[in-house]
Amino acid sequence: MRKVLAITVILIVAMVGLAKTELSFWYAWGGDEGKALLALVEEFNKSQSEIVVRPVFVPIGQGEKINTALAGSSTPDIVTIWDWMVVPLGESGALIPLNDYLDSAGIDESDYLPGVWSYGAYRGIKYGLPTTLNAYAFMWNKTLFKEVGLDPDRPPENIKELDRYAELLFKQDTRGNIRRLGFLPNVSHIYFYVFGGQLWDPETEEITANHPGNVAALDWVASYYKKFDLQKIRVFQATWGEMASSYNPFYRGQLAIQEAGQWELLFIRQFAKSDFEFGVSPFPAPEGGREKVAYLNGSFWAIPKGSKYPDQSFEFLKWLTDNDQAARFAAELSNIPPRVDSIENPAFRSKMLPNMEIYIDMLTNGYVYFFPTLPIGLYYMEELNQALQYVQSGAKTAEQALNDVQQAVIRELGRYE
Repeated sequence: MRKVLAITVILIVAMVGLAKTELSFWYAWGGDEGKALLALVEEFNKSQSEIVVRPVFVPIGQGEKINTALAGSSTPDIVTIWDWMVVPLGESGALIPLNDYLDSAGIDESDYLPGVWSYGAYRGIKYGLPTTLNAYAFMWNKTLFKEVGLDPDRPPENIKELDRYAELLFKQDTRGNIRRLGFLPNVSHIYFYVFGGQLWDPETEEITANHPGNVAALDWVASYYKKFDLQKIRVFQATWGEMASSYNPFYRGQLAIQEAGQWELLFIRQFAKSDFEFGVSPFPAPEGGREKVAYLNGSFWAIPKGSKYPDQSFEFLKWLTDNDQAARFAAELSNIPPRVDSIENPAFRSKMLPNMEIYIDMLTNGYVYFFPTLPIGLYYMEELNQALQYVQSGAKTAEQALNDVQQAVIRELGRYE
């Protein structure tokens, strides 16, 4: 009997020793991008014997499902969230701060590209790790430049030239209907920084929505909607096709110059005609403005407060965001890895598309900014979008609209102090 009990104990101990910690990992990529990530997960699972990661596809959307899950009892161990979600969720207590884990792992600011370490952090507290980075640049159709007598290899060097190019490239029919836009500012807060403004002062921790540079930029952005007629622009935009398709207005010659993230390089290869010619450059600036402004955004991986295995979850994230894995994943997405060493990794370099180097140069040598990572970041963004609409329609001046944003956002942020 004692022998049987001893064997039973040995078997139980052996079984416990063989048991793996299972992590629930919510990821947000489908198609080839999702396959690339799943391959990395499988590689991690095979690389060690203590942890098994179970991936679950959950699109981020506006975060409703994620918010519900984090507030309930069925919390995943790792989630994928948009950058604007990180600090609000972290400050609400839904995410685990990663500072101690990062310190123990010897991971610090020097491992990341300029500005990225504070991205997704609030008052020094890091609530997530960036998956990959998106950056925006200026992109133009070379064929259309040639059509109107512009040098196809020379982008506008400043805002005044951009305005002139936009008018030259503009086309309408005999009834006044727009047939081609030369340029239309879209991501308006980029120009706040291009014009020398900012949305948040990290030194004083103050909202700066009504910075003089922002006012000048918003005036300029709105001038396009006035000059080319807001209603006609909306009618024309209704004819545009999906961005990730051959009906993209840029590929079809309906939009001559655009703001474009580096993912557009991959889309052009996939959806544009093989003879489509385009150029990429940093954003032109006004006199006294900022040169080579780089706006970055993207998604993050984070560990929810309700994770049953936070230590093991960080072990997986540490592996997933390390040099080789970060390089390979970014290469598959035509995104930019956030790490310094990954930028030079052959796994990334070997798959870089033409013009990607311009985006990388902007992030490494330009003025890098991201939308302020605040507890009320989404509210701030929505208020700015509303301000743009007021100014476009003539309901408010740029100064009035941004003064209103300033007061509203300060009031909202005060609720979190």
